[in-house]
Amino acid sequence: MVTTAAARPEMALAALVERYRHYALNIRNANTGMVRKRRVYLDRLFGFLGWPPTAGALFAGLTPKRIGAFLGDYAPRHGPGSRRDMHGTLRAFLRYAHEEQFTSQDLSVLVPTVRQRGGACLPKALPEACIAALERSIERCSPEGRRDAAVVCLLDTYGVRGAQIRGLCLEAIDWERDRICFPACKGGHPVEQPLTAKAGNRLAAYITGGRPASHSREVFLVQATGTALPRSQALSRIIRNRLEHAGVDVPAGVSRGTHGFRHAFATRLVGRVPFKDLADMLGHRSPSSTLIYSRVDVQALRQAALPWPGGAT
Repeated sequence: MVTTAAARPEMALAALVERYRHYALNIRNANTGMVRKRRVYLDRLFGFLGWPPTAGALFAGLTPKRIGAFLGDYAPRHGPGSRRDMHGTLRAFLRYAHEEQFTSQDLSVLVPTVRQRGGACLPKALPEACIAALERSIERCSPEGRRDAAVVCLLDTYGVRGAQIRGLCLEAIDWERDRICFPACKGGHPVEQPLTAKAGNRLAAYITGGRPASHSREVFLVQATGTALPRSQALSRIIRNRLEHAGVDVPAGVSRGTHGFRHAFATRLVGRVPFKDLADMLGHRSPSSTLIYSRVDVQALRQAALPWPGGAT
């Protein structure tokens, strides 16, 4: 039975989150990037629980059965990396709750570790049919529609990360030379590519007829405030909402955010362009990061396979 300390029920959920952030930074010595990421995953947990207003309501409802239900609901809708991060966040938060006596028992032991051996899983790409259906569903007569259509087009055309879309600045689009340069991300290289006619048209439609007036240099902005998108998860939220509203059936385990497009881009080109060129297109500094995509070209692997001795030829 989960119990909540009698002195804590009046603590608002926002105050609890801020207290946990201070604990993670100053007691556990976590870096700020990790703390920001864990806040995103905690929001997903709170959303599943109906956004309880207080710490008391949160921990009163966070029973072993509800923890299992949440993890069971989360698993089929996210890839192994997201599941690993969610499990780690939940374990750390539940361990903190027990240390601070919000719960009478350590519920972190109920959250299993998601183990993923490097290169063990083939990347799961967003199917081309899903991408086409998503593009067709986005109306381009509103500012939000023009923005989202441009975002989807760039993700599909260039396979860049969400952070690179968010960090794209106006001066990085060379209209005269038909070039576009995405910033480096995760220790990789900047990605410079030709600006296709479709991508250029989508960008021009948004910048001239949808982008709010702003002093920010980032291309994509929050429509209501004219400020830069706060984090890459904002883009994934846009994609996820668009997929849901369009009724697109995304296969289990495929990212419903920006990364599904990246896997689709790499899968589409593997075996068709030189390996070094593909690594440059993806902005990878290490070839090992690109090597996993070589495993998706099953047809080429079958042609390379030797017949089994004594078997049918």
